[in-house]
Amino acid sequence: MGKKRNGTSQRHIVKRSTSKVYVKGDEKVERSEKMADFGAKAIALSLYPLFLATSGINKLTKKFKSNNNYNTKYSNNNNFIQTIAEKAKTGFGTAKPFVIKHKWVMGGVGAVIMVSTIGFFAVNAMTPTDLIGTDTVNTHVVSVPKKTIEEETVEATVNEIAVETAGTVNIPEIKVMSMASVKVHQVLVNNIPVANFKSENEANRMLEALKAQFNLGQDAEILDIYFKEEVKVSPGYIDIMDFEAYDTVETALEYIRKGTKEEKIHTVKKGENYWVISELYGVNPYDLEAANPDIKAETLQIGMEISLVTPRPLINVVTVEKATYSDKIAFEVEYEPTSSLYKGETKTKVGGAYGERVVEAELIRHNGREIGRTIISENITTEPQTKVVYQGTKDPPPRIGTGTLVHPTSRGIVTSEFGWRWGRQHTGIDVGLSVGSSVKAADGGKVTFAGYSSSYGRYIIIDHGGNISTLYAHNSVLNVKKGDKVFQGQVIAASGNTGYSTGPHLHFEVRVNGVPQNPRNYVKF
Repeated sequence: MGKKRNGTSQRHIVKRSTSKVYVKGDEKVERSEKMADFGAKAIALSLYPLFLATSGINKLTKKFKSNNNYNTKYSNNNNFIQTIAEKAKTGFGTAKPFVIKHKWVMGGVGAVIMVSTIGFFAVNAMTPTDLIGTDTVNTHVVSVPKKTIEEETVEATVNEIAVETAGTVNIPEIKVMSMASVKVHQVLVNNIPVANFKSENEANRMLEALKAQFNLGQDAEILDIYFKEEVKVSPGYIDIMDFEAYDTVETALEYIRKGTKEEKIHTVKKGENYWVISELYGVNPYDLEAANPDIKAETLQIGMEISLVTPRPLINVVTVEKATYSDKIAFEVEYEPTSSLYKGETKTKVGGAYGERVVEAELIRHNGREIGRTIISENITTEPQTKVVYQGTKDPPPRIGTGTLVHPTSRGIVTSEFGWRWGRQHTGIDVGLSVGSSVKAADGGKVTFAGYSSSYGRYIIIDHGGNISTLYAHNSVLNVKKGDKVFQGQVIAASGNTGYSTGPHLHFEVRVNGVPQNPRNYVKF
């Protein structure tokens, strides 16, 4: 497992300096000046209503004292206004004893209003910088995906302060706390969450199960096992609107192994193999094998369901193993000239034998696949035996076609005939051979092609004249090149399993005017 680190992606530990600043326009103001400023405004706002009320009462009182002049002046035209004034005078006269009697209560109410107003302005004036102070603070916040306009404005302002005061004040990241969130224990891969578990124990069990898939320990001693990526388990919170469900050990293992939750399944039909299926979907047949590690190509059967999704693991398990094993030692080859063979032909006189050694090595694997090996020590238990080979010196016959084709191999049995196979035309005959068996020219002629293709693998085409040519495919080694002239029976290649091949064999074709014909009409098999 990768190195563990404390904290989560949603927890921030911020150290702050002793300087305290806040933003007022584009200026920095000391905290004491700011508090005094807002305190003065708060007191003024709280006392201003009392000032207005007192001023109004004084004005009305003066008017009522000059009531006689007022009534005389407006008695003819303003009877209605006079009536209102008299009622107001009566009302104030009645209220005056009440105010005097409860003056302490009224004063207390005014004090409460004033203190509340001051507190409100003070709290709203204090920025997160003021609240955090100078000590190290552990702040747990939960990120909400969508931000309001006010949040974006605050965040932009804080970022501007951070730029202006770089090296002096560390401004914390401001995020809005979501009360509707779900606590999870996340598996983080390079700080990116890939699974959410209900408990830390479940998350750790999943990681141990992932290691156990490659901790076989049968033929080797495991020295170390860890993750290639940085992997850790950390508690965190997910907004309830983004939360779907807790992961289980099984579902998380499958997702991490494949690297996707996508599923594409193909049901095998008659005549299909990995090569046919790969052509249907335009994928590499080797990717199909990787996507289905438990299904071997030779065991594919009708009705089987295979995955078409190539795995891209999110976590790669690295194992360091100490292994002790037996290894072969290659033998040398000596050649003896002989006139009993044509030039270019060889025959084994003494078969070689591999030697054997016991090796102790350190192996490094990624997801079970070996990527490196270091030999620690070796001990030879059996010496190799040299192989002796006769090499021909006799001149060969004329390199022209005889008009008669012979069997291109000296061994093997026919495993597939010419004609329709698996819904398509099979253009030749397949002869089962072990890798390295000799492939011979069916007749003399000129090599018109010697190379490689994705379907035929390494193959050769020989023109025998008379519009007849032969093709030899899936070879492991080619002994001739384009333009060479060969004689009938000459060894031109070694059989193999290259190209689109389900097993070691020789694919042999006979063509007339470039059109494949049934080889059995020309060669006795």
